[in-house]
Amino acid sequence: MQWVFDKRRVFGEQASHLSLVSSGAERIVSLTNEELIELATREVRGALPAARDAAVRRAVVVREKRATFSVAPGQPQRPNTKTPISGLFLAGDWIDTGLPATIEGAVRSGHTAAALAISTSLVLTN
Repeated sequence: MQWVFDKRRVFGEQASHLSLVSSGAERIVSLTNEELIELATREVRGALPAARDAAVRRAVVVREKRATFSVAPGQPQRPNTKTPISGLFLAGDWIDTGLPATIEGAVRSGHTAAALAISTSLVLTN
């Protein structure tokens, strides 16, 4: 697993809700759902000491075999994070980050949008 998203704020602070993502999963795609859950649990416990004693109450495996796609020539250009509208910034997997339209691209564009929003707010308040 390369990405762990803690969705506790979305689902309430009483319990953790982790979403794990494996990009370029050729090595593990043939594993059963149970094997993937065991692998993910082992990796989370190895990476996050606070999770070592946590109990897994529910686990779901979602396989997106076509999650990463290639855009053919002639398709619309992907937009930049910064827009001509003051204070409006775009983020997501379709934003032009230099990466393909993947979770990694979405995360990178989110960081860029947040940095632009912070720098813009600092300029406006100073």
